[in-house]
Amino acid sequence: MSFLSRFLSYKKICIQCHNNPDADSLASAFGLYRFFCSKGVDSEIVFGGEQVLKKSNTKMLIRECGIPISHNCSPEGYDLLFMVDCQYGQGNENENFLIKSEYQSCATIIYELLLEENYPVKEDEALAVAFLYGLYTDTSSFADLFYSADIAMRGDLFENQSLFEQLTKSNMSLAELLVASDAMYNHYFDSERRFSIVEALKCDQTVLGMIGDFMIQVDSICLSF
Repeated sequence: MSFLSRFLSYKKICIQCHNNPDADSLASAFGLYRFFCSKGVDSEIVFGGEQVLKKSNTKMLIRECGIPISHNCSPEGYDLLFMVDCQYGQGNENENFLIKSEYQSCATIIYELLLEENYPVKEDEALAVAFLYGLYTDTSSFADLFYSADIAMRGDLFENQSLFEQLTKSNMSLAELLVASDAMYNHYFDSERRFSIVEALKCDQTVLGMIGDFMIQVDSICLSF
């Protein structure tokens, strides 16, 4: 029996993302949701934690791909809790766990599981875009893409999709742009040691990473904090 088929006997499944889910977690949960719904299994996607979804690209992914996710810290009334994009060794493992730590994206794992079930991923445009974007965000915009399975998924799904292109250009809101520009303008630079210190207030980790990546592209800066 295939991995996903063993769960088709459940009547109601809760698919849980990690707290403050990123694009890869959302895409993975969405893939399972599409599959179970296609088999007539009542399914829902939830996430917990204190933080609500704030990232502009995450909210756009949910909106444009139609990912039905809700903030629920204590899911009850389900026959099965299916967790995706979890961290190994945190008590999430039982006899039904599946770990492929060599993969760069959980979305690729779910993609392969759906292919095993003959689910037509390429015909499901919203899901295909979500999978691609999950991989895109987990591999530094494909710059760090190197594992064969992840490369194969990109090759299979990547087409001239306007929605995917739109998502790649929506990683920062206008408010975050103002925070980033102010931080970079007021940075500290040590010309002798060739490092910079950039202070950003109320800055999301994704935007903070973008600031750091931008700073180290300067020819006289080798290290940025």
